Amino acid sequence: MAFAAETVNKDNLDEYEDFIKRHPKGLFQHSSKWAKVKSAWKWEALMLKDESGNIKGSAAALIRTVPVINYSLFYVCRGFVADEDDAEVFDALFDALLKLAKKYKAYCIKIDPEITVENKEYKRRLLDKGFIELNPGCLDFENVQPRFVYCFDYNGLNEEELMLTFKPDYRNRIRKAAKKGVEVKICGKEALDDFVRIMQETGERDGFSTRPKWYFEKILDCMGDDARLYMAYYDGGAIAGTLAIRWGKNVMKYQYGASSNAHRNVYPNYALQWAMMKWGLECGCAVYDFGGISGDCQNPDNPHYGLWRFKHGFGGYMKEFIGEFDYVINKPVYKLYNLAMELKKKLR
Repeated sequence: MAFAAETVNKDNLDEYEDFIKRHPKGLFQHSSKWAKVKSAWKWEALMLKDESGNIKGSAAALIRTVPVINYSLFYVCRGFVADEDDAEVFDALFDALLKLAKKYKAYCIKIDPEITVENKEYKRRLLDKGFIELNPGCLDFENVQPRFVYCFDYNGLNEEELMLTFKPDYRNRIRKAAKKGVEVKICGKEALDDFVRIMQETGERDGFSTRPKWYFEKILDCMGDDARLYMAYYDGGAIAGTLAIRWGKNVMKYQYGASSNAHRNVYPNYALQWAMMKWGLECGCAVYDFGGISGDCQNPDNPHYGLWRFKHGFGGYMKEFIGEFDYVINKPVYKLYNLAMELKKKLR
C-alpha cells in the first residue's frame, strides 16, 4: 500500500490531535499540548495517510540540539501511534521519521514504545532496523520512561463495583479518611505553593529530585481540562496532593504525587487515589495508570517494595514494556555525547 507522510502544522494540527485522542495507542506525551510543557525541546510530528486520506499512524519527536556541536537528539516518547501489528505502517513511519531527523542533523533517534514484552515481533522489527537496545534486563528506573508500570482496567465497572476491586482494608481507609475529616479538592494554580512544598518534603524522604513550581504551572496551563491538581486537606492545612492527566478515553494517568510526613494516619493518599480513579471512570477511560514501579517490586528487600504494595492494594496488574532503544545516525557524536553524560554523572 502507498502511504504519504505529512508534517503536522497549524493547518492540520486539529486533525492530528483528534487522531491521537481517538487511537488506542494515543497518549498525552504525543500531543502538542505536552510539547508546550517541554518547551526546552522543539516538537515535530508526522502523520501517515493512505491513498484515501485516512490517517494510518503518527510519530511525534521532541528535539534537543546539543550546544557547540550543533547536532540533535530525536526523542520519540512512547513510540508510534499506530496498529502495533502493521509492519507496513511501521516501516513507512520509520522512513519518514529518519528523513526528518537527518534534516535536523540528529545524531540519534531514541524511542521507548508502549509495547508490551509479549509482542516479540515488534522488538525484532526495531532491532532489524538497526536500533540498539539500552539497559536490557533493567528492573528499576534506568530508562527515561518507566519500563514497568502498574495499571488497572476499568472494564465497564460502575463506582460501586470499582470500589469492590480494592482490598478490604483499602476500602476502609478511603472511608475512614472522609470520617476523620480529610477533604479532597480539585484545585488550580493557587494551591501549587502547598503542592510543591509537600513534594519537596516527599523527595527528601524518598530520595528523589523534584520539579519547580513553574513546571507544574505549565502542565496546568498547557494541558487545560486534561489535567487536574487534587489536594487533600486536614485540620485546616494541605497534607497531600496529586496531579492526574487524562487522554481521551484511553488513559487516566497518575502523573505526580506528594504527601506530608504528618497526618499519614488519616489516609490522604488513599482518598486522593480514589478521587483520581473516579475521574477516570467519569471520563470513560479504559485504563487507570498508576505510573512506574520496579520490575523486582514484589521483593520485600527492594527499596521500591512499598510503592508496589500501595498500588497493588487497589487491584490491577503490572505491565512490562519492551524497553528503550537508540537508532544511531552519527556514531562519533553519539559516543562523544554518551561519554560526556557519564562524566557528568560521576561529577554529580
